[in-house]
Amino acid sequence: MSAHSNEAMHKFAHMVTTKLGLHFPPERLAELARKMAPLAKDAGWEELDGYLHWLMSQPLSLEQTKALALALTIGETYFLRDPKSYRAFQQHLLPKLLAAKGSDKSLKIWSAGCSSGEEPYSIAILLTRALADLADWKVTLLGTDINPQALERARCGTYSKWSFRNAPGWLMNYFTQLPDGNYQIEPHIRKMVRFAHLNLVDPGEKTWSQAQGMDFIFCRNVMLYFHPEQIRETVARLHAALNDGGWLFLGPTEVDHQALEGFTCLHCDGTLVLQKRPLPAKAQLSALSGPAVAAPSPFSAQLWSEGAEPGSARKDEAAAEAESPLERAFALYSAGNYEEAARMAMSTPASADKAEALALAARSYANIGRFDPARDCCEAAVALDRLSAPNHYLLSIILEQQGDGEGAVRSLRNALYVDHDFLLGWFALGNLCRQRGELREAEQSFANALRLLQRRDPHEVLPEAEGMTAGRLMQLISDIA
Repeated sequence: MSAHSNEAMHKFAHMVTTKLGLHFPPERLAELARKMAPLAKDAGWEELDGYLHWLMSQPLSLEQTKALALALTIGETYFLRDPKSYRAFQQHLLPKLLAAKGSDKSLKIWSAGCSSGEEPYSIAILLTRALADLADWKVTLLGTDINPQALERARCGTYSKWSFRNAPGWLMNYFTQLPDGNYQIEPHIRKMVRFAHLNLVDPGEKTWSQAQGMDFIFCRNVMLYFHPEQIRETVARLHAALNDGGWLFLGPTEVDHQALEGFTCLHCDGTLVLQKRPLPAKAQLSALSGPAVAAPSPFSAQLWSEGAEPGSARKDEAAAEAESPLERAFALYSAGNYEEAARMAMSTPASADKAEALALAARSYANIGRFDPARDCCEAAVALDRLSAPNHYLLSIILEQQGDGEGAVRSLRNALYVDHDFLLGWFALGNLCRQRGELREAEQSFANALRLLQRRDPHEVLPEAEGMTAGRLMQLISDIA
């Protein structure tokens, strides 16, 4: 086969980015040519350039798209890969979510880019170990991939020893060894997962309609070679597919977790995890006590600034020049740039706004899991303004993240001493006391929260609860109290 031209490869690489999301920069064009050469030969083309021009001359058929996906994607995976993510899912996030669902016995999880099925089957196995009453739950476990050959292997559920490297011994209890030395997953696990074809960069694929209302999405190491614009668009679609407060697991190096719009990035048991917050983002740290869940997460809780929403509107450059450091800090926070927001807030000169600036810095640091500087900033804010109930509440959340339960309770009580009608303070205190086994105080705290909620219209959206209505919060408290 004759050599290809750089011009043809550049144009074809652009089409691959558009159609599949796969990014082949100039330094990877030779790799792209090597992967395309067998396809050209199989199609009867002697010259690669001619084959590429033919592909680009007409809309790709579904079969052609699948053939490209098969040639250009990498399906390397194994069971329980990235154990930190699975541990955070099984031991922390899943129990909190399930407990908060109350009478809602439904759970929806999506493995996007599932390759040959090891990831969704790993999740299914963890669910059987975590849920003693699994039979009572309506579990939707969806696995999707662009590679049709990988999906067929996933549906078959047969794996070689290579798929179990680094796996714990107990995992083999869910497999039967076959005469040829391979392993077949147990039928009850295989039935838990439904597989479907999906090109993540094609919003027109019908499978997107099935991938909605998810509690968890695993999309790890799928976007490693996506073009930046394709990453942004794909993450936006994943955001839309999640329930409010739902969780997204991405690979540790494929995207900048802390710069993703609509998500709060948290450190959870040694791994990064993203929690959906509604758009447009407010000055808050999204929580498991948010719209979809009742109890605060051990890793996050709602942190907000009472009153207006600084920095929520875009300003032109001239107006931006006139902004104060605090105004710029709020704008950075609203854009999800927490590290820079914290630095800008800390640069605010000593003034009447210093306590507010310190509180914003504390929220910013908390959003990226830096709880030590978050605590320092929040304690300084409290020292400057001891009559701010939100700052006492913020400190309680940070202390809880650091494992200081006593301090967290003390700060919540300080918040309620300052403002006895501080609704979210009673709700948080009830949750915290319940977790500590102090059931009588938890019951009283929830009763106080309900008393305050009864004064509100059930359809009223609570500004401090990320879009949750008073009626919905009342229902959540009734379910757990």
